Amino acid sequence: MKVGEPAPDFELESQKGEKIKLSSYFGKKKIILFFYVKDNTPGCTSEATGIKNLYPKISDKYEVIGINHESRESHIVFCQKYELPFNILSDPGKKIASLYGAKGALGIYTRRVTYLIDLDGKIEKIVEGIGASPHIEFVESLTSRA
Repeated sequence: MKVGEPAPDFELESQKGEKIKLSSYFGKKKIILFFYVKDNTPGCTSEATGIKNLYPKISDKYEVIGINHESRESHIVFCQKYELPFNILSDPGKKIASLYGAKGALGIYTRRVTYLIDLDGKIEKIVEGIGASPHIEFVESLTSRA
């Protein structure tokens, strides 16, 4: 994926059992789409709760969606435990992770990658890296735009 390219559309199930279609947000809100490694691990918990803490400042202009390969049941527990206010989607076959270049090198996990998708459905910004801090800092930078 590169900045300026159209974001591949998809539909996945959320922790609430709802089908979430990415393109349903086009033209309404920009999208913060973050892929992460595993529920309930220190780095991923830090990332999700860091975004949660910023959510009230950005939720009117940005839709936040998290994705990884784990089951809906795992996401339910993760979201309830940390009171996450946004959707976490299950991508068990890592098909969407593959489309977005977020499938881990060995194919076991999902890589940590965050995308900002503009109102037209194009990739506006990509943040990569193992640590959660750059991803949280990027979302925090959006609070001045929200």
